[in-house]
Amino acid sequence: MDPGLSRGLEARVLVNAARARAAGWRARSCRKRLYGGMALAGLVLLTACSGGTSHSVSTAVKDSSSAVATARIALRQDMDGKLTRAATSTTLDDELKEIQTSRSTVLKLSPATPEDRDTQKQALDVLDQCAAGFATARAALATNDGGNPSLPDGDKALAGAQDALKQLEDKVGSK
Repeated sequence: MDPGLSRGLEARVLVNAARARAAGWRARSCRKRLYGGMALAGLVLLTACSGGTSHSVSTAVKDSSSAVATARIALRQDMDGKLTRAATSTTLDDELKEIQTSRSTVLKLSPATPEDRDTQKQALDVLDQCAAGFATARAALATNDGGNPSLPDGDKALAGAQDALKQLEDKVGSK
């Protein structure tokens, strides 16, 4: 074999071997960066999600306030004859699910301090009041003959729940 050709092949083999080593190193380096980035992202996510009882309660209260407000609008629209009973019923059911989701979120919290435990208890009490308001509104909707409770009674129950949510939001938001 020609010595020049042999050196060329050797050089090419060495270059290819060096490229392969570099590619392997880059792949390992990329994997390390990827895993490190994933670990950092996980840590950031855990830190953000564990924003504390007050943050979680605040979010649940805001979501619940929106649900109650939507339910009250539907009830008033129904009382004014602008919404069907079926649409009102569906709205109440959907918004009650939001209240139940918020309650479940608050119930799953693990408060670390006595103050956080008190906040969790207050939130659960208020969310129970919301659920009771929804029960009154749904019962009023089910009685088509103007029985007891009436749609204004349901709206009044939800208004009380909305006021309780506002008070809790003011308390939690000030922390």
